[in-house]
Amino acid sequence: MVALEPLKREFLDLLDRDLEFRYAVAGYLGLSEILKRLDALVEEQAGLREEQIRLRQEQTKIWSEIAGIREEQTKIWEEIKALREEQIRLREEQTKIWEEIKALREEQIRLREEQTKIWEEITGLLGI
Repeated sequence: MVALEPLKREFLDLLDRDLEFRYAVAGYLGLSEILKRLDALVEEQAGLREEQIRLRQEQTKIWSEIAGIREEQTKIWEEIKALREEQIRLREEQTKIWEEIKALREEQIRLREEQTKIWEEITGLLGI
């Protein structure tokens, strides 16, 4: 049995280093189809992992774009708020202007009434 030890070591070493030899032994044992399927699954899993990484990168890019859109949307809302405040201020100024116009009209009416009284006094004094 001692003579078998180097042969066992060489056999195990070949299984470890030589893929073709490993498949030949597995085929002899009836395991080659299982090993081939496992290799195919490993390759498919690697492809799925690459796809997952790509999808994650795309998702990160989309989230980044969404963040940019949110920032832009926030700027738009701030501009809308500023426009509303400006509109309120303009309405207040317009109200003041209309109040001034009303006061000027009232003053104009008062002045006409005074002017009419003055003309009546003048015509009364002149005897016209």
